[in-house]
Amino acid sequence: MKHIFVEFFRAIMRAEQDSDLFNIRKGGVSMKKWLTICAAIILVFTMAACGNKTTNNGTEGATKAPESTPSENNETLEQITLKFFSALADRSNGMGKIEQAIIDSYMQENPNVKIEVEALQDEPYKAKAKVYASTESLPDIMQSWGQPSFIKPLIDSGLLLELNSADFESSGFIAGSTDGFSQDGKLYGLPRNTDFLVLYYNKKMFDDNGISVPTTVSDLVEVSKQFRAKGINPITTNAMEGWSLPIWFEYAQQRTSGDFNKVDAVLNGEGTFSGDADFLAAAQSILDLADVKAFADGFLTADYGTSRNLFGQGQAAMYIMGNWEAGLATDENFPAEFRDNVGAISYPTSDKGKASDLAAWFGGGYSISKSTKHPEEAVKFMQYFFKPENWAKQLWQTGSGTPAQKFDEFLTGEESALQKGLVDVFGSTTSASNTPFHDLGTDEYKTKVMDAHQKLFGKSISPEDFLKELDAAVALLP
Repeated sequence: MKHIFVEFFRAIMRAEQDSDLFNIRKGGVSMKKWLTICAAIILVFTMAACGNKTTNNGTEGATKAPESTPSENNETLEQITLKFFSALADRSNGMGKIEQAIIDSYMQENPNVKIEVEALQDEPYKAKAKVYASTESLPDIMQSWGQPSFIKPLIDSGLLLELNSADFESSGFIAGSTDGFSQDGKLYGLPRNTDFLVLYYNKKMFDDNGISVPTTVSDLVEVSKQFRAKGINPITTNAMEGWSLPIWFEYAQQRTSGDFNKVDAVLNGEGTFSGDADFLAAAQSILDLADVKAFADGFLTADYGTSRNLFGQGQAAMYIMGNWEAGLATDENFPAEFRDNVGAISYPTSDKGKASDLAAWFGGGYSISKSTKHPEEAVKFMQYFFKPENWAKQLWQTGSGTPAQKFDEFLTGEESALQKGLVDVFGSTTSASNTPFHDLGTDEYKTKVMDAHQKLFGKSISPEDFLKELDAAVALLP
């Protein structure tokens, strides 16, 4: 059965070479091809469920990258220090652990190089990145996002080093994955992950309380009502930071309208949020959840770590977050009872929006400062980091996420149940949202969009005024 599982995903990755998944929204992928993949996934996971009893060993495999021998001539080499700025604050679990392991391995293999790491949570990271940018003192290598709101100001200000794509031909990046890191035909960064937003749920909490996992939007409201009646927090996410809420709203409007492109149309000047019945219904659907107290206590004051911990410690039944949290199933900071019972599904459906309509995009990555004193060494490190056997292999085999590189050769057939569930969600995709809409403009625009969503989720604004605030944000776009 392991062999069947591996061969199937290798077939998917080979098929990907002829497709650009994230052009689905623009009509770039054959629907016939995706329906074929969907049918194959259902068959493989049905067989795997019957025959595969193996488990994943967690982040154990991320302790070090492949070994090699340090240079014998190290004493004659220039001593180099690179500053590395990361938004993966947890260095002992998941992606942060893998990132640090690769850094440590690189320093072991290159003793003349010292890499100093500064790691912060997402939003504090972005705030400090602005400070570095304003003083033109970016670290040598920094995490970046291939989204206009983050990377475009850095490119326009001449702060990022242009990369030679030929230097990374052997990295196996998925077609289209570097587009967000490019401008005017030039490459300024490399993607780390393939990202999509899902609904995580605690199977045991559902079973113990006799509650069924929601499959429709109306189910989600009812399930939330049932958990709240039992004194259990229904849903959590990092609402304080704000960025997950617009993606949640994109799901809500797609389930109402059946079309992710409606938001793009408004951003392109082809309509407005206000006065549109679908957008109004989507905003009301968020309030429907708020009305039954679906959002966890302290929802708007919960940052990323707080909301993740609330879910992992069994204090919330559901968690809206990205597939990069596949490591929930192996994170030993959480009890085994949780790790063995965490599952994931696509956002609940409607008559117009299917489970195969997915909020998906290429996520964070890395860029090099144009002012680095060691550009050749920084590029060399990036080449090392993105060797398939380093990042792609470890990310997948530890169950910590989905790489933006081809990883078919690293499938083991022993993937965790959560990993398989996430691949099931991703593999069934027939339409995708692409870059979250709050990331498609200036920083001022992004802030206004997130603020409007926090007001809506917090019930401090009407649906009509919420849509007006979105239109006001769009008016800021060039």
